[in-house]
Amino acid sequence: MLQNLQKLTLGQRRLVFFMIVGGVILGFGLLTWLLVNQALTPNVRVQALALADDVTVAEFAALPDDDAYPAAVTVGPDGTVYTGSFATGAVWAIAADGTLTEIDETRRVAGGVAGLAVAADGALLIVDSGATDPRSSGGRLLRVPPDDAIIREFAYIDDDTGFVAPNDIVITPDGSVFVSDSGRNEIWRFNADGSGGSVWWVPPSVAEGARLAITGLAYDPAHDALIITEPERGLIYRALLADGATEILYEHGQRENPPGFDGVTVAPDGTIYVAAFGQNGIAIVADGALEYIVGRFRGASDVAYADGRLYVPNFDQASLVVPLFQPQLPFALDVITLGE
Repeated sequence: MLQNLQKLTLGQRRLVFFMIVGGVILGFGLLTWLLVNQALTPNVRVQALALADDVTVAEFAALPDDDAYPAAVTVGPDGTVYTGSFATGAVWAIAADGTLTEIDETRRVAGGVAGLAVAADGALLIVDSGATDPRSSGGRLLRVPPDDAIIREFAYIDDDTGFVAPNDIVITPDGSVFVSDSGRNEIWRFNADGSGGSVWWVPPSVAEGARLAITGLAYDPAHDALIITEPERGLIYRALLADGATEILYEHGQRENPPGFDGVTVAPDGTIYVAAFGQNGIAIVADGALEYIVGRFRGASDVAYADGRLYVPNFDQASLVVPLFQPQLPFALDVITLGE
């Protein structure tokens, strides 16, 4: 082989040299990637763990796709649990026994599911992020009719900007629809038919130069108000529907272990349960403090209350941004059973 190399011209020998060196570097790079990927993706699938004596947690339903990435969850009046894929737009209806049914046409029409709510007429409203990349902008609201008719756009913001980063949605008893937009840092209100969109609420200034990005929404029946979460400063607000009067229920500020609040839900008695996305846990908010009741989720991005239970999606979202991370399949929803 050495004799063959000696017969080559200087330029050809240089090319062979660079190819060999490049191959060695590429091999080391591939080996490093494999080792890092193995380290970042443990073989053991992490399971949620109860942190309070009066709760239990278990897997409720496993999702069928390797790219399900469930970011949102809601529960209909009949107890049906709904979740959807942030990556594909597919939406699943899940019965009490965990049986899944994919809702027709959602995968084709929606780009990525960021929020869900069930209207009084049984229609499912979808916050469609429009893209898999969470750093992208844009989005829309979709309505899935209860009679399996055509999925249509439900509401839009009538200005040059439109939705920037729509995040969550909630429907109040009078049928009003409220949507949070993290990019605009606003909550928009729409009539029950999707008309009459207008800015309803913006967060009050907390600190000079503080960047806020409101996310989760929930209706508080005990106070006829909205509960609103904000992850950057770790804020939870209560805003009265009557006049928008606002109070801060919790502020984490610059303390350690930022919760990174996302989804939120409120029980009929007024108990607030919040998804601490940054800590992969579910916590109760009371008297200006957080009490974690379950931890170790694989991306606790949302939470929904129904009949003494909390439903939590495992978003497992890291690989959407960093390909070296791999999700711990299968994607799934967990259920927390609350004690008396």
